[in-house]
Amino acid sequence: MEDKKRGLDDLLSDLGIGENETAPEFVLKEEGEAPVVTPTAQDPKTALEHFMVGLLMRLDPAYSVDIRQDGDLFHTEILGGDLGRAIGREGKTLQSLEFIANVAMAKQFGSAYRVVLDAAGYRRRNEDRIKRMAMDAVLQVEVSGQEVELPAMRASERRMIHVLLKQHEKVTTYSVGEGEERHVIVSPRDPNNPPVPAAEPGGEE
Repeated sequence: MEDKKRGLDDLLSDLGIGENETAPEFVLKEEGEAPVVTPTAQDPKTALEHFMVGLLMRLDPAYSVDIRQDGDLFHTEILGGDLGRAIGREGKTLQSLEFIANVAMAKQFGSAYRVVLDAAGYRRRNEDRIKRMAMDAVLQVEVSGQEVELPAMRASERRMIHVLLKQHEKVTTYSVGEGEERHVIVSPRDPNNPPVPAAEPGGEE
């Protein structure tokens, strides 16, 4: 276990990401600065598979990966090995690995594709938790008529709530705070300001 921990810590450190930190805005190494794995295949799915296999082999040879393509989205599942280590505390290691995969794909294919990474169903369970939290907040607002302040969340989680409640007739959302303290406020909607029919993107982060 300790060897796996050092391997993971060293890898994320090489890429400028701490195990317990949120992925930074950019993690691009200059040529010659010890890249992790360089995808060689031209086909995007195969390129992603090669990259992920090489990346995960550096963490634990017991890991494998299953990739399902849905248009420009690659649903990627980490299998085998110590999935708890791949997920990390509060999912931060999984988020960092997803960021690394997206950086690698962007370097080869620009912004044409997006990678969504999961392990042991963690992401799906977390999305369900966020949705339940949002709907509980809606109920509290409807009953009390007062704003409800949600806990601090990552940008992707805040965005999920903004999109989920964007068209709600009774509430609206906005974000406040800076950095890791940034969080969503669910507020009663002004009757004179009804939701605008489906426009993208949804809500402030």
